[in-house]
Amino acid sequence: MAIDRLTTSNNEHLDISINNGDMNALREAVRKLGFADEERMLRYLLAVITKSATRSITITDQNGAKISLNPSADLLATPPIQQ
Repeated sequence: MAIDRLTTSNNEHLDISINNGDMNALREAVRKLGFADEERMLRYLLAVITKSATRSITITDQNGAKISLNPSADLLATPPIQQ
């Protein structure tokens, strides 16, 4: 899996490359959830996370079970950024 920050990124924009398993997962989620394209789904995901008061998000899985999701430690800044 790979999501890489490109060297063209700066304070005004973030350029990323999504490939391999991450691209496959992104396309599958777009298809399965009926989004028009990857950009629109990423916009929705950003809006959801922005509205969250914590890093924990509860979802309903394919079997109808409620599951709480939290980022793994390697995804977080040390110490967490407080705003």
